[in-house]
Amino acid sequence: MNGLHVKNDSLRKVLLLSLSAALTAGITVASFSPSAAAGAQTASTVTAKSSNDVYLVYESYIKKPSKLAAARQYLLKNISKVKAYPAMIMTLHLENAQRAQLEASSAKLYPSNVQKALDTAYRQKKDLSYKTLLSLIKDSKIRSILTEARDKGYKVATGEGMYFLTMDYEGFKPFKPYVTKDIAAYIDIMATQTNQPAFSDAAVVISWDELIKRTLALENFVKSYPKSNRTKAVKLEYEGMKFNVFYGSSNTPVYNENSKNEFTTLLPKVRKAYEAAVQKGTADSQLLITIKQVLKLLDSNEGKWSKELDRYLKKQIEV
Repeated sequence: MNGLHVKNDSLRKVLLLSLSAALTAGITVASFSPSAAAGAQTASTVTAKSSNDVYLVYESYIKKPSKLAAARQYLLKNISKVKAYPAMIMTLHLENAQRAQLEASSAKLYPSNVQKALDTAYRQKKDLSYKTLLSLIKDSKIRSILTEARDKGYKVATGEGMYFLTMDYEGFKPFKPYVTKDIAAYIDIMATQTNQPAFSDAAVVISWDELIKRTLALENFVKSYPKSNRTKAVKLEYEGMKFNVFYGSSNTPVYNENSKNEFTTLLPKVRKAYEAAVQKGTADSQLLITIKQVLKLLDSNEGKWSKELDRYLKKQIEV
């Protein structure tokens, strides 16, 4: 099944690149007119005028790359003064701006002296929080890089022996009470993904139960909010994680294999997770319907992979 592994890695790369593109494009299809809102909203705890004023000041910041940190701080302090729809726009504009600068900001951590300082600090405390890193690192230039990254809303992560910046969706949670329901749900989903990434070094690094749970959450978002500005991005992530639910990853198999690298029997821990998900889940989930059918096809063939199962999964998932 080596060919499958190659396709798996390629598909995930394409999906992740597409997800990044979709997120960066983000809110460009939506717009907010302060003058129109002022005419439509006159009686509210948050007045249309105050909401519009905050929106305009914020937009003057967020449109300038050099003002990202200032824009984020302004939004944290003033989002409570804004109505739900413009608050949603502002929050997604922040996400777009952070993603647009992520690569360049992360590159500041790549010089060998910065990597060495981060590695030394991490080995001492096994903690990449800014509080810990800044307490251990004394070099003023490196401290300045970390402070800038913190203020822009990124967090430090590590993988494959490197230290880099990543999105910090936990930092978006203060916005949840003020944005629309779909974006509040989106923030929760993305925070779960970034607080404990599901994949590292081509391996699934969370439990199978958790992987299925997260995939169900993505599926539910797409069904619940079909017109959300972030539905396209979430659907891309859903397709990628659905693939992993049924095929695993290069370093995390779902099936035992024979000497020819062909699938044979489902790993017991995966079967246990499949069965638990079906038992606890709802009947209207396409993911659970697929899991249930996979189990049925396996049971009809003495628990072994079959051509029929192969054909079925290829119809459900792009391989």
